[in-house]
Amino acid sequence: MSQQYCSAAYMDWVQMFVGRLGNFATRLCEIMGNTFSSLAVLVVAALIGSAQAAGLNPTSATYSVVRDGKPLGDATYSLVANSDGSWTLHSETRGSSGMAKLIGLAVHEDSTFRWRDGKPQGMHYVYKQDAAIKSKRRDIQFDWQTQQARVQDNGKPFAYAIPDGTIDRSTVALALGEALATGKHVAVLPVAAKDHVEQQTYEARGEEKITVPGGSFNAVRVERTDAPGKARSWYATAVSALPLRVEQVQGDGSTIVMELKQR
Repeated sequence: MSQQYCSAAYMDWVQMFVGRLGNFATRLCEIMGNTFSSLAVLVVAALIGSAQAAGLNPTSATYSVVRDGKPLGDATYSLVANSDGSWTLHSETRGSSGMAKLIGLAVHEDSTFRWRDGKPQGMHYVYKQDAAIKSKRRDIQFDWQTQQARVQDNGKPFAYAIPDGTIDRSTVALALGEALATGKHVAVLPVAAKDHVEQQTYEARGEEKITVPGGSFNAVRVERTDAPGKARSWYATAVSALPLRVEQVQGDGSTIVMELKQR
């Protein structure tokens, strides 16, 4: 799911105005864009109420975002009920420190889904990233009459078959929360990507005590096992449905961490 979010024109602009910092800005766009997309998979477990079909409740949460100990900004998530019975999960992340602030980095995601047979089913997904003069967008329409996902990725069209229960990457944690709430420790989920469906596997690994800005908790650690070491999260369902901490290890060895600040 790796993507390139900074164009050659943008790189030239950065190099002109900030010299060698341009290379860092380019890498930052890649890290921030990819990270917030994949972290949403884990963070959004917060937004499932009791993780039961009748237990979904509108809610919100704010997280700090740090890269190798250096603050980058804050991420805000909210879950709202729509008039037609569907739900929309919205996230917004803005760079407020360092290079992320300088380039005006902003990431927005909206996932609309319905709850069917005890689990979410994708309806519409929109991803937008803005940084200086460059924008990135992905739009996925789930056509359940034809069992097709219709994708526009930065202006390029894709279409492919989808099995029942396919969801977008942001809604994955809703399915994870439902599985954990019903006593399951492993979940295999069909997830719509740019041009295909990924079969993603997640597993609860055990309980640990962690401390975040919101307090100290005994939390359950969850890891994606089909991509070992890529991402993991911690949350304490006995205290709150909100996830407490999420980590994303990058290809260059750096680590992005999101921690709960307020709910």
